[in-house]
Parts: sequence; structure tokens; C-alpha cells
Amino acid sequence: MNGFIKKLLGFSIGPIGGAFIAFITIPLTTHFVSPNEYGKASMFTLFQTLFGTFLYLGIDQAYTREYHETEDRMQLFKNALLLPLLLALTMFLFICFNLRFVSHILFDQNSFIIASFLFGVMIIFMIIERFILLSIRMKEKALEYSIFNILIKLIILICTLIFVIFIRRDFLAVVYSAAIGQIVGDAYLIIRYHKLLNIKGFRVDKRLIRALLTFGLPLAVAASVASLLNSVGRLALRTWSTYDEIGIFTATLKIAAILSVLQTSFTNFWVPTAYRWYSEQKDIRYFKLVSEAVLLFMSVVFFIILIFKQLIVFLLSPKYGDAIYILGFLCLQPVMYTVSETTTLGIVFSKKSFLNIWVSVLSITPSIILSIVLVPKYGAVGAAIATGISYIMFFWGRSFFSNKNWQGFSLQIHFWTIAIMFAGALMNSFDIKYIAVLNVCMLAVVLFIQMTTI
Repeated sequence: MNGFIKKLLGFSIGPIGGAFIAFITIPLTTHFVSPNEYGKASMFTLFQTLFGTFLYLGIDQAYTREYHETEDRMQLFKNALLLPLLLALTMFLFICFNLRFVSHILFDQNSFIIASFLFGVMIIFMIIERFILLSIRMKEKALEYSIFNILIKLIILICTLIFVIFIRRDFLAVVYSAAIGQIVGDAYLIIRYHKLLNIKGFRVDKRLIRALLTFGLPLAVAASVASLLNSVGRLALRTWSTYDEIGIFTATLKIAAILSVLQTSFTNFWVPTAYRWYSEQKDIRYFKLVSEAVLLFMSVVFFIILIFKQLIVFLLSPKYGDAIYILGFLCLQPVMYTVSETTTLGIVFSKKSFLNIWVSVLSITPSIILSIVLVPKYGAVGAAIATGISYIMFFWGRSFFSNKNWQGFSLQIHFWTIAIMFAGALMNSFDIKYIAVLNVCMLAVVLFIQMTTI
């Protein structure tokens, strides 16, 4: 038990440390960089994430599945890395021959060829980093895994400081800081684990690669749709609004994403515990208790954030003042995801991972439709509403398919609480004089609804 807790704490250091550094980096950046420039910079990281999800081909997940069932783990690592790395190199060559075209796709201007080149370089490093970190994680080197994650964010913070104070204060400062931080951190990782990349004795195992693809490709589809779900808001703003709106939306999204540290830390603990309880045939009331406890905690945190939302303006700078109107809907994303981790167990236990594709489709469909309808007229507020509703659908989809494939438990309290949170997010999207009082009242209602849990 002590060993389990030690590993849990070890893996939690990274998310907690990363969230703390992000908490410093975001306001530092937004105080020096205008929303318009920050919006342009966000396109760089957005497309990087979208490409990365596709290039992995789901083989990263297949690698972790095969890890404990394979004797020659070096061969497994190299065969797993092969296809994603070849795809990344192909993408890099394409970018090198089309730097101005890529610049136009990323920034609506074809003159930023250095940023385009760095985009291609980062894709290669990102692939290598992913598989090396998975190897570290599978070896259960928790502290080392966390330290490296913190190291990259720390280097990015230092680079950001240097750029915005001494060199420049536009979107390229954010892009160059992220690129340099990532490349330097990954270079250290590659040097430290160079033996994993040694091609001496390597042989292509077509049968193994085929098995990795067979397992990974369905997951890649689900992951790509999920990644697109996280990106629809910004892509819609890019199409129908301004970079100012993208900048405000992205900065607020990053503040809300700090809540993800709760999600990551909880998931690291909950998933193995849930598997153990299931194998021990624990009564369903234990699963229900955990789910309702998580709902209580996350809903209270949600309304506390809304009560003190004016602090967001202080953190981000007055230029990002409109962030207070979209914070509620964007906070629904980590809240709904975390709570859904306790209601999706039927999908996990039944081993019907393909259902996650349908969950993603159910989530992304309203996101796209609402973005088309709302973003042209309401900008960042419309994108935030679409994001919040899509994650409520994400929660519902996971819960629905879970209960269809497992005995499950009643979610009546969950849906009443979610309804109040949605109402809170909606009210906070308007400039209401006594909104703080209303937020306190809604918090009281949420506590009353969940009195049985308390």
C-alpha cells in the first residue's frame, strides 16, 4: 500500500508542478502579449496537438498494452516508434518544401517561415518524447517522469521571460519560447535515453506492427475526434471571428485547464482502484459513493471559481477582461470529464473501447452545430457555450453506454447538479450586477441537492 501511495504521489508531482508553472506562465504572457497576438500563437499549439494525435496512429496506446506481455521491450519500443516517426519525418519534409504555405495555414500570413520550420521540427521531437515518456511511465519511474514534465514547462517559462522582457512581445515570443523549451527538454531526454534509439540489432517485426495498428487505429480515431472536440471552439473563432476573441478564449481555457490537475491526480488513483474493486466484486454502492463524492467536490470548486472570477482579470490583465463571461462554460470541460471518469466504468469493464468513438461523435456533433450558429454572432461567448454543452453531452454519452453494459447506478443527483452548474455558467456569461450573490445562492442549492452525499 505504501508503494502504491508513493507511486501515486510521484506521478502527481508532474501535473501539480506543471499546473503551478502554467499558473505563472499564463499571466506572465498575457500581461505582455495582446489578445490578438496570443490568439495567433494559440494556432501554433492547436495544430501541433491535432497533428500529434493523428501521427501516433494509436500505437502509443497499443505500446502500453503490449509492454508487460512482451519479453523484448527494446524491440517493442523501436517497432512502435517506427511508423509514427516515419510519418513525422514525411510531414517535416513536406513542411520544409512548403514553409510559406504552412505559415499561411497557421497565422494567415506567409512570411513566418522560421515559425513554420520550428513547427515541423517540434512534430519530430514530440513523437520521440511521447514514446520515451511512455517507456519511463511503464517502468514506473514516477519521480523521473514527473521531473521531466516539470523541466520542459520550466524551460518554456524561462524562455518566455527572456523573450517578453528583452526581445519581443508579439505572438512569435510565445511560439519561439514553446519551441525552444520543447526542443531543449526533448534533446536532454534523447541524450539520456539514447540506448532506446540505438538501431543496432533492430529488426522490423511486421507481425508486431500489424498487431499494434489493429489495436491502435480505433483508439486513434476516438483520440482524433476527442482532440478535434477540444479544438472546435478555436477553429470556429478562426473562421468567423477575430484573433482577439481567440486570444481571450485560449487564455481562459488555459486557466480552466488548471483544474485538469484534479482530473489527472484522481484518474491515476481511481482507475486501478476501480479495476481492483470490480475484480473483488465490490458492491455497486461503493462506486456510487465515489462518483457522488467527486461530483460534490468538483461542483463546489466550480462555484468557488465563479464567485472569485474577478481575480481572473487581475491574473490575465485588463486586456482579457471578457474572460469572466466565458470562464463558467469552459470550466465545465474539466469538471464534466473528471466526473465522467466515475460513470464510464461499464465501457471499461466490458472492454468495448469502440463505444468511445460514439461518445466522441455524440459530443462533437452539438459542438460543431452550436459553433456554426453562435460563434459568428457571439464570438468567444458562443464558442464557450458550444464547448460547455458538448462536454455535458460527453458526460451523458459515457454514462449512457456505461449503464447499458454494466449494472451502473442512478445519476439523478448528477443531472440535477449539472443543470445548476449549466445555469450558473449561463448567468455568468452576462454582466449581472449582483452575480456574486447569485453564485453563492447556486452553491447553496448544489450543496442542498447533494445533502445525502455530505
